[in-house]
Amino acid sequence: MNMFIRTCAAMLMLSTAAMAESVVRVGVSQRDIGSMDPAFGIGNGDEFPIRQLYSVLVGPKNGTSDLTFANLQGELAEKWEMAPDAKSFVFTLRKGVQWHRGYGEVTSDDVAFTIQRMRDPKTGSAYGANFREIVSVETPDRYTVKIVLAQANPFFYAFALMPRFGGYIQPRKAVEELGEKFRHNPVGSGPFEYVSYESKQKVVLRAFDKYWEGKPKIDTLEVMFLPETAARTLAFVKGDVQLIEGATVPGWLASIKKQKPDVVFDLGRPGATWGLHFNMTRKPLDDIRVREAIARAIDQNVWVSAFGDFVTPTFGVSPVGYYGSLDKSDLPADWPLLFDPAKSKKLLAEAGYPNGFAIDVFISEREEYKTELLIIQEQLRKVGVQLNMRVVDHTSYHNDIRRDLNTMVVYASGQPPLTQAVLNAFYKSSAIVGKPTRNMNFSHYGDIAGNADALMEQAFQEIDDTKRVALLKKVQLEILRQIPAYPLPSHASSWMHDGKTLAFGFPVKAYMGTFTLAKASRLSP
Repeated sequence: MNMFIRTCAAMLMLSTAAMAESVVRVGVSQRDIGSMDPAFGIGNGDEFPIRQLYSVLVGPKNGTSDLTFANLQGELAEKWEMAPDAKSFVFTLRKGVQWHRGYGEVTSDDVAFTIQRMRDPKTGSAYGANFREIVSVETPDRYTVKIVLAQANPFFYAFALMPRFGGYIQPRKAVEELGEKFRHNPVGSGPFEYVSYESKQKVVLRAFDKYWEGKPKIDTLEVMFLPETAARTLAFVKGDVQLIEGATVPGWLASIKKQKPDVVFDLGRPGATWGLHFNMTRKPLDDIRVREAIARAIDQNVWVSAFGDFVTPTFGVSPVGYYGSLDKSDLPADWPLLFDPAKSKKLLAEAGYPNGFAIDVFISEREEYKTELLIIQEQLRKVGVQLNMRVVDHTSYHNDIRRDLNTMVVYASGQPPLTQAVLNAFYKSSAIVGKPTRNMNFSHYGDIAGNADALMEQAFQEIDDTKRVALLKKVQLEILRQIPAYPLPSHASSWMHDGKTLAFGFPVKAYMGTFTLAKASRLSP
Protein backbone atom coordinates (compact mmCIF):
# COMPACT_ATOMS: atom_id res chain seq x y z
CA MET A 1 0.00 0.00 0.00
CA ASN A 2 2.79 2.37 0.94
CA MET A 3 4.44 1.66 -2.41
CA PHE A 4 1.12 2.34 -4.19
CA ILE A 5 0.71 5.64 -2.35
CA ARG A 6 4.26 6.68 -3.14
CA THR A 7 3.77 5.77 -6.81
CA CYS A 8 0.55 7.78 -7.01
CA ALA A 9 2.19 10.72 -5.28
CA ALA A 10 5.10 10.60 -7.72
CA MET A 11 2.71 10.46 -10.68
CA LEU A 12 0.76 13.40 -9.27
CA MET A 13 3.97 15.40 -8.85
CA LEU A 14 5.00 14.66 -12.45
CA SER A 15 1.55 15.61 -13.70
CA THR A 16 1.58 18.86 -11.73
CA ALA A 17 5.07 19.68 -13.01
CA ALA A 18 3.96 19.04 -16.59
CA MET A 19 0.92 21.28 -16.11
CA ALA A 20 3.10 23.99 -14.65
CA GLU A 21 5.54 23.94 -17.56
CA SER A 22 5.58 27.28 -19.34
CA VAL A 23 5.27 26.87 -23.12
CA VAL A 24 5.18 29.63 -25.73
CA ARG A 25 4.38 28.89 -29.37
CA VAL A 26 5.42 31.25 -32.15
CA GLY A 27 3.90 31.15 -35.64
CA VAL A 28 6.21 32.22 -38.48
CA SER A 29 5.28 32.80 -42.10
CA GLN A 30 7.63 30.22 -43.53
CA ARG A 31 7.07 26.72 -44.88
CA ASP A 32 10.16 25.21 -43.28
CA ILE A 33 13.49 26.03 -41.68
CA GLY A 34 16.35 26.84 -44.02
CA SER A 35 19.19 26.64 -41.52
CA MET A 36 19.87 27.15 -37.83
CA ASP A 37 23.50 27.88 -38.62
CA PRO A 38 23.88 31.69 -38.38
CA ALA A 39 26.10 31.69 -41.46
CA PHE A 40 23.18 30.60 -43.62
CA GLY A 41 19.93 31.69 -41.95
CA ILE A 42 18.01 34.10 -44.18
CA GLY A 43 14.23 34.03 -43.74
CA ASN A 44 12.29 35.12 -40.67
CA GLY A 45 11.61 31.47 -39.83
CA ASP A 46 15.37 30.97 -39.57
CA GLU A 47 16.19 34.25 -37.87
CA PHE A 48 13.76 33.92 -34.99
CA PRO A 49 15.11 30.63 -33.57
CA ILE A 50 18.70 31.64 -34.39
CA ARG A 51 18.29 34.74 -32.21
CA GLN A 52 17.10 32.60 -29.30
CA LEU A 53 19.88 30.02 -29.75
CA TYR A 54 22.92 32.27 -30.16
CA SER A 55 24.48 35.35 -28.59
CA VAL A 56 26.25 38.34 -30.10
CA LEU A 57 29.07 40.38 -28.60
CA VAL A 58 26.91 43.50 -28.33
CA GLY A 59 23.52 44.57 -29.59
CA PRO A 60 20.83 47.23 -29.31
CA LYS A 61 19.05 47.54 -26.00
CA ASN A 62 16.12 45.13 -25.73
CA GLY A 63 13.23 46.09 -27.98
CA THR A 64 15.04 48.99 -29.67
CA SER A 65 16.99 49.72 -32.85
CA ASP A 66 19.38 52.11 -31.12
CA LEU A 67 22.83 51.50 -32.60
CA THR A 68 24.61 54.36 -30.85
CA PHE A 69 27.93 52.90 -29.72
CA ALA A 70 27.65 54.25 -26.18
CA ASN A 71 24.12 52.85 -25.81
CA LEU A 72 24.83 49.28 -26.86
CA GLN A 73 23.90 46.37 -24.61
CA GLY A 74 26.55 43.76 -23.89
CA GLU A 75 25.88 40.08 -24.32
CA LEU A 76 29.04 38.01 -24.62
CA ALA A 77 31.06 41.19 -24.15
CA GLU A 78 31.03 43.03 -20.83
CA LYS A 79 33.21 45.89 -22.13
CA TRP A 80 33.90 47.30 -25.60
CA GLU A 81 35.99 50.11 -27.02
CA MET A 82 36.43 51.77 -30.41
CA ALA A 83 39.78 53.34 -31.30
CA PRO A 84 39.71 57.14 -31.90
CA ASP A 85 40.54 56.56 -35.58
CA ALA A 86 37.73 53.96 -35.88
CA LYS A 87 40.17 51.39 -37.28
CA SER A 88 39.95 48.88 -34.44
CA PHE A 89 37.54 47.57 -31.81
CA VAL A 90 38.34 45.74 -28.57
CA PHE A 91 35.87 43.48 -26.77
CA THR A 92 36.32 42.01 -23.29
CA LEU A 93 34.28 38.83 -22.86
CA ARG A 94 32.30 37.80 -19.82
CA LYS A 95 33.93 34.96 -17.96
CA GLY A 96 32.04 31.71 -17.46
CA VAL A 97 29.52 32.00 -20.32
CA GLN A 98 28.67 28.45 -21.38
CA TRP A 99 27.90 26.76 -24.67
CA HIS A 100 24.90 24.47 -24.84
CA ARG A 101 25.23 20.68 -24.55
CA GLY A 102 28.42 20.75 -22.52
CA TYR A 103 30.69 22.31 -25.12
CA GLY A 104 32.41 24.39 -22.47
CA GLU A 105 33.11 28.09 -22.02
CA VAL A 106 32.82 30.78 -24.68
CA THR A 107 36.29 32.20 -25.33
CA SER A 108 38.06 34.65 -27.60
CA ASP A 109 39.09 31.71 -29.78
CA ASP A 110 35.42 31.06 -30.60
CA VAL A 111 34.93 34.71 -31.55
CA ALA A 112 38.00 34.69 -33.82
CA PHE A 113 36.89 31.39 -35.36
CA THR A 114 33.40 32.77 -36.05
CA ILE A 115 34.68 35.91 -37.76
CA GLN A 116 37.14 33.97 -39.91
CA ARG A 117 34.45 31.46 -40.81
CA MET A 118 31.95 34.17 -41.77
CA ARG A 119 34.39 36.09 -43.95
CA ASP A 120 35.85 33.03 -45.70
CA PRO A 121 34.40 32.81 -49.26
CA LYS A 122 34.56 29.02 -48.98
CA THR A 123 31.94 29.18 -46.23
CA GLY A 124 29.53 30.82 -48.65
CA SER A 125 27.68 32.91 -46.07
CA ALA A 126 25.30 35.59 -47.32
CA TYR A 127 26.88 37.87 -44.71
CA GLY A 128 30.48 37.43 -45.81
CA ALA A 129 30.76 40.94 -47.27
CA ASN A 130 30.07 42.44 -43.84
CA PHE A 131 33.48 41.22 -42.66
CA ARG A 132 35.60 42.04 -45.71
CA GLU A 133 37.18 45.14 -44.10
CA ILE A 134 38.85 43.09 -41.36
CA VAL A 135 42.63 42.88 -41.52
CA SER A 136 43.11 40.74 -38.44
CA VAL A 137 41.42 39.34 -35.36
CA GLU A 138 43.75 39.27 -32.36
CA THR A 139 43.18 37.24 -29.19
CA PRO A 140 45.85 38.31 -26.67
CA ASP A 141 44.16 36.24 -23.98
CA ARG A 142 41.19 33.96 -23.37
CA TYR A 143 38.74 36.82 -22.88
CA THR A 144 39.98 39.63 -25.14
CA VAL A 145 39.28 40.13 -28.84
CA LYS A 146 40.71 42.92 -30.98
CA ILE A 147 39.32 43.44 -34.49
CA VAL A 148 41.54 45.49 -36.78
CA LEU A 149 40.13 47.06 -39.97
CA ALA A 150 41.83 48.06 -43.20
CA GLN A 151 40.38 51.56 -42.96
CA ALA A 152 38.29 53.67 -40.62
CA ASN A 153 34.69 52.58 -40.21
CA PRO A 154 32.90 53.99 -37.16
CA PHE A 155 29.83 51.86 -37.88
CA PHE A 156 31.57 48.56 -38.57
CA TYR A 157 30.04 46.96 -35.50
CA ALA A 158 26.53 47.93 -36.57
CA PHE A 159 26.35 45.84 -39.71
CA ALA A 160 28.87 43.08 -38.93
CA LEU A 161 28.28 42.24 -35.27
CA MET A 162 24.58 42.86 -34.71
CA PRO A 163 21.73 40.35 -34.32
CA ARG A 164 20.31 39.09 -37.65
CA PHE A 165 23.31 40.06 -39.75
CA GLY A 166 25.92 37.40 -39.20
CA GLY A 167 27.20 38.56 -35.81
CA TYR A 168 26.20 35.45 -33.85
CA ILE A 169 29.19 33.78 -32.20
CA GLN A 170 29.59 30.07 -32.90
CA PRO A 171 31.54 27.36 -31.01
CA ARG A 172 34.65 26.23 -32.86
CA LYS A 173 34.53 22.71 -31.39
CA ALA A 174 30.87 22.05 -32.30
CA VAL A 175 31.14 23.47 -35.82
CA GLU A 176 34.26 21.44 -36.57
CA GLU A 177 32.82 18.26 -35.04
CA LEU A 178 29.39 18.46 -36.64
CA GLY A 179 30.30 19.88 -40.05
CA GLU A 180 27.23 20.07 -42.34
CA LYS A 181 25.06 18.63 -39.54
CA PHE A 182 25.50 21.91 -37.63
CA ARG A 183 22.83 23.52 -39.84
CA HIS A 184 20.09 21.45 -38.23
CA ASN A 185 21.86 20.48 -35.01
CA PRO A 186 22.82 23.89 -33.59
CA VAL A 187 24.90 24.70 -30.53
CA GLY A 188 24.84 28.24 -29.19
CA SER A 189 25.13 30.18 -25.95
CA GLY A 190 21.74 31.93 -26.04
CA PRO A 191 18.85 31.69 -23.58
CA PHE A 192 17.32 28.66 -25.33
CA GLU A 193 18.94 25.45 -26.54
CA TYR A 194 17.94 23.14 -29.36
CA VAL A 195 15.69 20.12 -28.63
CA SER A 196 14.19 18.90 -31.91
CA TYR A 197 13.12 19.73 -35.44
CA GLU A 198 10.16 18.36 -37.39
CA SER A 199 10.35 19.17 -41.10
CA LYS A 200 7.68 21.69 -42.17
CA GLN A 201 6.19 21.51 -38.67
CA LYS A 202 8.25 23.11 -35.93
CA VAL A 203 11.52 23.67 -34.09
CA VAL A 204 11.46 23.03 -30.34
CA LEU A 205 13.79 24.87 -27.97
CA ARG A 206 14.10 24.69 -24.18
CA ALA A 207 15.33 27.13 -21.57
CA PHE A 208 19.09 26.91 -21.06
CA ASP A 209 19.63 26.54 -17.34
CA LYS A 210 23.24 27.82 -17.55
CA TYR A 211 22.42 30.98 -19.50
CA TRP A 212 24.62 33.81 -18.22
CA GLU A 213 21.65 36.05 -17.32
CA GLY A 214 19.83 33.21 -15.56
CA LYS A 215 17.44 30.54 -16.81
CA PRO A 216 14.53 32.05 -18.83
CA LYS A 217 11.04 31.97 -17.33
CA ILE A 218 9.67 30.24 -20.42
CA ASP A 219 10.48 26.53 -20.23
CA THR A 220 9.75 25.57 -23.84
CA LEU A 221 9.69 27.62 -27.01
CA GLU A 222 8.10 26.11 -30.12
CA VAL A 223 8.60 27.84 -33.47
CA MET A 224 5.72 26.72 -35.70
CA PHE A 225 5.88 26.89 -39.50
CA LEU A 226 2.56 28.41 -40.59
CA PRO A 227 3.04 29.96 -44.05
CA GLU A 228 -0.67 30.44 -44.78
CA THR A 229 -2.14 33.63 -43.34
CA ALA A 230 -5.52 32.02 -42.60
CA ALA A 231 -3.97 29.13 -40.65
CA ARG A 232 -1.60 31.40 -38.74
CA THR A 233 -4.39 33.85 -37.89
CA LEU A 234 -6.76 31.09 -36.76
CA ALA A 235 -4.10 29.54 -34.53
CA PHE A 236 -3.51 32.94 -32.91
CA VAL A 237 -7.20 33.75 -32.43
CA LYS A 238 -7.81 30.32 -30.87
CA GLY A 239 -4.85 30.78 -28.53
CA ASP A 240 -2.86 27.88 -29.94
CA VAL A 241 0.06 30.25 -30.57
CA GLN A 242 0.89 33.32 -28.49
CA LEU A 243 3.11 35.24 -30.92
CA ILE A 244 2.83 35.41 -34.70
CA GLU A 245 4.44 37.06 -37.64
CA GLY A 246 1.96 39.47 -39.21
CA ALA A 247 0.70 39.53 -42.76
CA THR A 248 1.51 42.48 -44.98
CA VAL A 249 -1.85 42.48 -46.69
CA PRO A 250 -4.33 45.38 -46.86
CA GLY A 251 -6.88 45.27 -44.04
CA TRP A 252 -5.30 42.39 -42.13
CA LEU A 253 -4.23 44.40 -39.07
CA ALA A 254 -7.73 45.85 -38.61
CA SER A 255 -9.25 42.40 -39.03
CA ILE A 256 -7.06 40.75 -36.38
CA LYS A 257 -7.83 43.54 -33.92
CA LYS A 258 -11.55 42.84 -34.24
CA GLN A 259 -11.08 39.13 -33.74
CA LYS A 260 -8.71 39.42 -30.78
CA PRO A 261 -9.11 42.68 -28.84
CA ASP A 262 -6.18 41.86 -26.53
CA VAL A 263 -3.69 41.73 -29.41
CA VAL A 264 -0.53 43.81 -29.00
CA PHE A 265 1.01 44.97 -32.27
CA ASP A 266 4.80 44.81 -32.23
CA LEU A 267 5.55 47.16 -35.12
CA GLY A 268 9.25 47.79 -35.59
CA ARG A 269 10.27 51.19 -36.97
CA PRO A 270 12.07 52.35 -38.97
CA GLY A 271 10.84 49.54 -41.14
CA ALA A 272 12.43 47.09 -43.51
CA THR A 273 14.25 48.10 -46.69
CA TRP A 274 12.10 47.11 -49.66
CA GLY A 275 13.24 47.38 -53.26
CA LEU A 276 12.48 46.29 -56.80
CA HIS A 277 15.90 45.38 -58.21
CA PHE A 278 16.38 45.31 -61.99
CA ASN A 279 18.72 42.62 -63.31
CA MET A 280 20.60 44.83 -65.75
CA THR A 281 22.20 41.83 -67.45
CA ARG A 282 18.78 40.92 -68.90
CA LYS A 283 17.02 42.56 -71.83
CA PRO A 284 15.21 44.92 -71.92
CA LEU A 285 16.33 45.97 -68.44
CA ASP A 286 19.80 46.71 -69.77
CA ASP A 287 18.28 49.88 -71.29
CA ILE A 288 18.10 52.77 -68.79
CA ARG A 289 15.06 54.14 -70.63
CA VAL A 290 13.16 50.95 -69.84
CA ARG A 291 14.22 51.06 -66.20
CA GLU A 292 13.13 54.70 -65.93
CA ALA A 293 9.83 53.88 -67.64
CA ILE A 294 9.13 51.21 -65.02
CA ALA A 295 10.12 53.56 -62.19
CA ARG A 296 7.89 56.35 -63.49
CA ALA A 297 4.93 53.97 -63.73
CA ILE A 298 5.04 53.23 -59.98
CA ASP A 299 3.19 55.45 -57.51
CA GLN A 300 4.10 54.95 -53.84
CA ASN A 301 0.82 56.56 -52.78
CA VAL A 302 -0.92 53.33 -53.83
CA TRP A 303 0.77 51.56 -50.87
CA VAL A 304 -0.13 54.39 -48.50
CA SER A 305 -3.79 54.13 -49.58
CA ALA A 306 -3.78 50.36 -49.10
CA PHE A 307 -1.84 50.10 -45.83
CA GLY A 308 -2.20 53.52 -44.17
CA ASP A 309 0.35 54.43 -41.50
CA PHE A 310 1.79 50.93 -41.65
CA VAL A 311 3.96 52.02 -44.62
CA THR A 312 6.01 55.13 -45.38
CA PRO A 313 7.35 56.29 -48.78
CA THR A 314 11.05 55.73 -49.50
CA PHE A 315 13.15 58.19 -51.48
CA GLY A 316 16.66 56.69 -51.38
CA VAL A 317 18.22 53.26 -51.03
CA SER A 318 17.16 53.11 -47.36
CA PRO A 319 13.92 54.02 -45.59
CA VAL A 320 13.38 57.44 -44.06
CA GLY A 321 14.68 57.30 -40.49
CA TYR A 322 17.79 55.29 -41.33
CA TYR A 323 21.07 57.05 -40.62
CA GLY A 324 22.01 58.92 -43.81
CA SER A 325 18.71 58.32 -45.65
CA LEU A 326 17.36 60.64 -48.33
CA ASP A 327 14.31 62.79 -47.62
CA LYS A 328 11.91 64.06 -50.26
CA SER A 329 13.52 67.51 -49.98
CA ASP A 330 16.85 65.98 -51.11
CA LEU A 331 15.49 65.02 -54.54
CA PRO A 332 16.22 67.23 -57.59
CA ALA A 333 13.37 68.38 -59.84
CA ASP A 334 14.44 66.06 -62.67
CA TRP A 335 14.62 62.98 -60.45
CA PRO A 336 14.03 59.95 -62.75
CA LEU A 337 12.10 57.93 -60.16
CA LEU A 338 9.19 60.38 -59.83
CA PHE A 339 5.74 59.06 -60.80
CA ASP A 340 4.85 60.17 -64.35
CA PRO A 341 2.95 57.56 -66.43
CA ALA A 342 2.88 59.78 -69.54
CA LYS A 343 6.67 60.07 -69.42
CA SER A 344 6.81 56.31 -68.85
CA LYS A 345 4.98 55.56 -72.09
CA LYS A 346 7.15 58.02 -74.00
CA LEU A 347 10.33 56.36 -72.73
CA LEU A 348 9.06 52.90 -73.70
CA ALA A 349 8.38 54.15 -77.23
CA GLU A 350 11.85 55.68 -77.46
CA ALA A 351 13.34 52.36 -76.34
CA GLY A 352 11.51 50.51 -79.13
CA TYR A 353 8.50 49.29 -77.16
CA PRO A 354 5.60 51.55 -78.21
CA ASN A 355 3.15 48.77 -77.29
CA GLY A 356 5.02 47.73 -74.15
CA PHE A 357 6.46 44.27 -73.51
CA ALA A 358 6.04 41.18 -71.33
CA ILE A 359 8.63 39.86 -68.88
CA ASP A 360 8.73 36.73 -66.71
CA VAL A 361 9.28 37.15 -62.97
CA PHE A 362 9.11 34.65 -60.13
CA ILE A 363 8.14 35.64 -56.61
CA SER A 364 8.02 34.13 -53.11
CA GLU A 365 4.81 32.60 -51.83
CA ARG A 366 4.96 34.82 -48.72
CA GLU A 367 2.00 37.18 -48.57
CA GLU A 368 4.00 40.38 -48.41
CA TYR A 369 6.14 39.45 -51.40
CA LYS A 370 3.16 38.44 -53.53
CA THR A 371 1.25 41.55 -52.50
CA GLU A 372 4.17 43.82 -53.43
CA LEU A 373 4.51 42.33 -56.88
CA LEU A 374 0.76 42.31 -57.50
CA ILE A 375 0.61 46.05 -56.74
CA ILE A 376 3.57 46.63 -59.07
CA GLN A 377 2.07 44.37 -61.74
CA GLU A 378 -1.18 46.34 -61.81
CA GLN A 379 0.60 49.69 -62.10
CA LEU A 380 2.93 48.52 -64.87
CA ARG A 381 0.00 47.06 -66.79
CA LYS A 382 -1.34 50.59 -67.25
CA VAL A 383 1.72 51.59 -69.27
CA GLY A 384 1.90 48.37 -71.29
CA VAL A 385 4.39 46.32 -69.27
CA GLN A 386 3.09 42.83 -68.50
CA LEU A 387 4.64 40.93 -65.60
CA ASN A 388 4.14 37.17 -65.91
CA MET A 389 4.31 35.98 -62.30
CA ARG A 390 5.35 32.53 -61.12
CA VAL A 391 5.03 31.78 -57.39
CA VAL A 392 7.67 29.63 -55.64
CA ASP A 393 8.26 28.65 -52.03
CA HIS A 394 10.18 31.16 -49.92
CA THR A 395 13.36 29.12 -49.48
CA SER A 396 13.60 28.43 -53.22
CA TYR A 397 13.03 32.11 -53.91
CA HIS A 398 15.98 33.13 -51.75
CA ASN A 399 18.19 30.44 -53.22
CA ASP A 400 17.32 31.19 -56.84
CA ILE A 401 17.64 34.97 -56.70
CA ARG A 402 21.12 34.44 -55.26
CA ARG A 403 21.84 32.26 -58.29
CA ASP A 404 20.95 35.28 -60.46
CA LEU A 405 17.93 33.55 -62.02
CA ASN A 406 15.33 36.33 -61.76
CA THR A 407 14.80 39.31 -64.05
CA MET A 408 13.40 41.60 -61.36
CA VAL A 409 13.83 40.91 -57.66
CA VAL A 410 11.44 42.11 -54.99
CA TYR A 411 13.41 42.00 -51.77
CA ALA A 412 12.76 42.95 -48.18
CA SER A 413 15.68 43.24 -45.81
CA GLY A 414 15.78 44.06 -42.13
CA GLN A 415 19.18 45.73 -42.38
CA PRO A 416 20.30 47.74 -39.35
CA PRO A 417 18.93 51.30 -39.68
CA LEU A 418 22.05 52.55 -41.42
CA THR A 419 22.24 53.58 -45.07
CA GLN A 420 25.79 52.24 -45.09
CA ALA A 421 24.55 48.71 -44.42
CA VAL A 422 22.06 48.90 -47.29
CA LEU A 423 24.71 50.24 -49.68
CA ASN A 424 27.09 47.46 -48.67
CA ALA A 425 24.52 44.74 -49.20
CA PHE A 426 22.86 45.90 -52.43
CA TYR A 427 25.12 48.31 -54.34
CA LYS A 428 28.79 47.47 -53.76
CA SER A 429 30.35 45.77 -56.79
CA SER A 430 31.80 43.13 -54.48
CA ALA A 431 28.27 42.27 -53.35
CA ILE A 432 27.00 41.33 -56.83
CA VAL A 433 25.26 37.95 -56.83
CA GLY A 434 27.52 35.23 -58.11
CA LYS A 435 30.63 36.75 -56.57
CA PRO A 436 32.32 35.07 -53.57
CA THR A 437 30.70 37.42 -51.04
CA ARG A 438 27.28 36.01 -51.98
CA ASN A 439 25.52 39.23 -51.03
CA MET A 440 22.44 40.89 -52.52
CA ASN A 441 23.44 43.17 -55.39
CA PHE A 442 20.80 41.68 -57.69
CA SER A 443 21.05 44.52 -60.24
CA HIS A 444 24.80 44.07 -60.96
CA TYR A 445 25.32 47.76 -60.24
CA GLY A 446 29.05 48.46 -60.05
CA ASP A 447 29.90 46.22 -62.98
CA ILE A 448 27.05 47.58 -65.12
CA ALA A 449 25.67 51.14 -65.42
CA GLY A 450 28.05 52.88 -63.06
CA ASN A 451 30.21 52.29 -60.03
CA ALA A 452 30.14 54.15 -56.72
CA ASP A 453 32.57 51.97 -54.75
CA ALA A 454 35.12 54.75 -54.23
CA LEU A 455 32.50 57.27 -53.11
CA MET A 456 30.97 54.71 -50.75
CA GLU A 457 34.34 54.01 -49.16
CA GLN A 458 34.91 57.74 -48.71
CA ALA A 459 31.56 58.02 -46.93
CA PHE A 460 32.12 54.94 -44.78
CA GLN A 461 35.53 56.08 -43.59
CA GLU A 462 34.54 59.66 -42.80
CA ILE A 463 34.65 60.19 -39.05
CA ASP A 464 32.98 63.63 -39.01
CA ASP A 465 29.24 63.03 -38.64
CA THR A 466 27.99 65.96 -40.77
CA LYS A 467 30.37 65.19 -43.62
CA ARG A 468 29.51 61.49 -43.50
CA VAL A 469 25.76 62.12 -43.81
CA ALA A 470 26.34 64.47 -46.76
CA LEU A 471 28.46 61.85 -48.51
CA LEU A 472 25.91 59.12 -47.90
CA LYS A 473 23.25 61.26 -49.55
CA LYS A 474 25.54 62.09 -52.45
CA VAL A 475 26.30 58.43 -53.17
CA GLN A 476 22.60 57.53 -53.19
CA LEU A 477 21.82 60.26 -55.69
CA GLU A 478 24.63 59.01 -57.93
CA ILE A 479 23.52 55.38 -57.76
CA LEU A 480 19.82 55.94 -58.28
CA ARG A 481 20.45 58.16 -61.32
CA GLN A 482 21.30 54.87 -63.06
CA ILE A 483 18.09 53.25 -61.74
CA PRO A 484 19.48 49.84 -60.79
CA ALA A 485 16.50 49.52 -58.46
CA TYR A 486 13.28 51.23 -57.49
CA PRO A 487 13.00 51.90 -53.71
CA LEU A 488 9.63 50.60 -52.58
CA PRO A 489 7.73 51.96 -49.54
CA SER A 490 9.02 50.74 -46.20
CA HIS A 491 6.79 48.48 -44.10
CA ALA A 492 7.01 48.45 -40.34
CA SER A 493 8.03 44.98 -39.21
CA SER A 494 4.80 43.28 -38.22
CA TRP A 495 4.54 40.85 -35.34
CA MET A 496 1.88 40.58 -32.69
CA HIS A 497 1.38 38.83 -29.40
CA ASP A 498 -1.47 38.03 -27.04
CA GLY A 499 -1.26 40.64 -24.30
CA LYS A 500 -3.14 38.39 -21.87
CA THR A 501 -0.83 35.41 -22.16
CA LEU A 502 2.63 36.75 -23.05
CA ALA A 503 4.83 39.60 -21.80
CA PHE A 504 8.29 40.41 -23.19
CA GLY A 505 9.54 42.28 -20.14
CA PHE A 506 10.20 45.52 -22.07
CA PRO A 507 8.47 47.68 -24.71
CA VAL A 508 9.00 46.57 -28.31
CA LYS A 509 9.82 49.10 -31.01
CA ALA A 510 12.17 46.96 -33.06
CA TYR A 511 12.17 43.92 -35.31
CA MET A 512 11.44 40.63 -33.52
CA GLY A 513 14.68 39.09 -34.74
CA THR A 514 16.84 41.61 -32.88
CA PHE A 515 16.12 40.53 -29.29
CA THR A 516 15.62 37.34 -27.31
CA LEU A 517 12.76 36.08 -25.16
CA ALA A 518 15.14 35.61 -22.23
CA LYS A 519 13.07 37.98 -20.08
CA ALA A 520 9.64 36.96 -21.43
CA SER A 521 6.90 35.37 -19.30
CA ARG A 522 3.88 33.22 -20.06
CA LEU A 523 1.14 34.97 -18.09
CA SER A 524 -1.58 32.32 -18.19
CA PRO A 525 -2.29 28.84 -19.63
